[in-house]
This record gives sequence, C-alpha cells and structure tokens, in this order.
Amino acid sequence: MRIGKRNVFLCILVCWGCEVYSSSAPSVRMGADHGAIRYLGRFTEDYRFGWSGCSIEIVTDATDVRAVMELVSDDQAGLAVVVDGEARFLKVDKDRQLYVLASGLKPGRQRRIGLFKRTEGSKGTIRFKGFELSAGAQAFRPPDPGRKILVIGDSITCGYGNEAKTVEEGNSVENENGYMSYAAIAARELDADVMMLCWSGKGMYRNRQVQNDTADTIPKLFDHTLPAEAGVPWDHSRFIPDVVVINLGTNDMSTQGGKPPLDKEDYISAYTAFISRIRSVAPKSKIILSLGPMAYEPASNWLPEIAAQFNDVTVLLYARPAGVEDRGGHWHPSVKKDKAMAAELAAEVRNVIRW
Repeated sequence: MRIGKRNVFLCILVCWGCEVYSSSAPSVRMGADHGAIRYLGRFTEDYRFGWSGCSIEIVTDATDVRAVMELVSDDQAGLAVVVDGEARFLKVDKDRQLYVLASGLKPGRQRRIGLFKRTEGSKGTIRFKGFELSAGAQAFRPPDPGRKILVIGDSITCGYGNEAKTVEEGNSVENENGYMSYAAIAARELDADVMMLCWSGKGMYRNRQVQNDTADTIPKLFDHTLPAEAGVPWDHSRFIPDVVVINLGTNDMSTQGGKPPLDKEDYISAYTAFISRIRSVAPKSKIILSLGPMAYEPASNWLPEIAAQFNDVTVLLYARPAGVEDRGGHWHPSVKKDKAMAAELAAEVRNVIRW
C-alpha cells in the first residue's frame, strides 16, 4: 500500500512542533510525495537531485528504515546517512534501488533520519522514490529552523578530497564529503538550513580549464535545479537565504596550461553582476565575499572594492593552512581544516546577522 498525501491519516500529537502522520498498514511505505518528508536543496518535480548538500529527512519511531532511490546519471554517487546527527557513508550505484539506512533500532524512540548528498554536481544525479519503514511506524515532518544560508563555491566548498589520507590521493566518491565541508558544518553550528551550489574547477568569471573557460561558470549555473541540466529552471522563491556566502576566485586566478593572468575588470564585472542577480531574488540578504584557503592574490585585494559597491556585503579571508594535517586531496582543505573554516564562517555570520 502506498501512503500518499490524500490517503494519509493525520494525528494531532505534540512532537517538537512537527506534523504527524501514521498508518495502520502492516508496513509503512512512504512515496516521495509524502507530507512527512522534508526536502532541503534543489529537487525537480520528480524528486531528482544533484547538487552537494541536497537532503531528505523524516522523524520516525521506526526500528528499520530503507530508502528507494535510482541513480539516473553517472556510475555512482555518495550520500551521508544521518541518524540523530551521526553520519555514515552510503554509495549509490546503478545495481540497486533499495538501501538500508537503519535497522534493529530500539523501539519506542523518535529519531531524525536523513540523507545528505556528499558528492558534488558532477558526481551523480539521483531520483528519490520514498522510504520504507517497519510495521506500525509513525513518521513526522522535521521542523524548519527558520534560518537559511546559501553557500556558493568551487571544489573547496564541495569538500573535494577532504577525507583523503594524502595529497596525492586526490578526490573520489568515497573521500569527497560535503557533509563535513565548512559550509555544512557552519550551518549546523548556526542551526540553519544550508543550500550549496558548488562544482570543482568552476569560477566566477572563468573556470580552471583552458578550453571554453568562460562557459558554465557558477553564475551561469545559478538558475539550474540540476547542475548539468539547463532545461529545469530553479524557482528561487522556494529558498530565500538570509545570508549568501560566495567563495569563488581560486579557479579564476589559475594560469595552468598557459592561461594569461586574471584580468581585474573581468573579475569585478562578473562579480558585481552576480551580486546584483542574487539580490534580485534575495533583496534582504547579507552577503559575505570569501576566499581561501588555497589561493588569495590578486582576487583577495579586489574583494573590498567589490563589497564597497553594495550595502550589507562583507569580506572574509579564511586562514591559510597551518600544516600537513590541514591538507586533503590535491592540496584541498582536509576535514580538520574544514572545521576551522566553519568556525571562521559561523563567527562572521553571527557578526553580520546577529544569530
């Protein structure tokens, strides 16, 4: 039996302000459209998602929880399964659609259980099809914290290789952990919802690669519901951030492959146009222009000039890596460094918005 919005029985209970749903069916199957499921991030109408940080949550007293998902692009993707704040890695691939999230839990206790996309937009688009709960279980919609942060960036924001054991290890589905990126950690510290728009190698004005380096920069992907599909526009009214954090410029400054140095006017022009675009959909947002910790100059010298053109725009430069333990794959921040960056970001957010 499929439990949908129309045939669900609504119970009035006190559960942290949650909406409560129950079923008398021998097992509880929740379709993706079930009212107890809370989605955060960019999802299509048929529940496909690809950006880092997209999450799906319920509160439930089930002893066993499974998710039904289909990988619709690429060979694999990485998710975090989060049970009451404790996270573990889950690989999604094309060989199956049913995934055990939790089993053998002690009965009689409500738990917050969710999925969080660890890998970035270039690594796997997934269609979520619903949950399966143990017989007699109830499901509750988790409450909204009422705070929203949008973090826009490149590989640093995605958590590229942050669990790599060596610099040479680079990045993989297994060691890219967006759940432990500075953006996600800071959001949890601030008790805020986070939306992450990030993709390795992308820039503000130009990308890292030599060929077609101004195609599909992050500002050009800003309106995409799915990272690599322009045909599904995002409705920005579904998530209006209180704070927008931008960390773009590391790839713009790259001269790899013989590229010329980044032109100041090109970068500033692209940046100011992007801020104006953000303000068109979130006019009251506080905006933090950040950079680091992999590269700084000359873009770091230009950020104050950009910020001065707008109200409620500040600049944050993350501290440089302190040693080898701060470095993950390909010289990116490790989880240790992500935690330090998160503390810097949370402090700056509290400074600008008084949370």
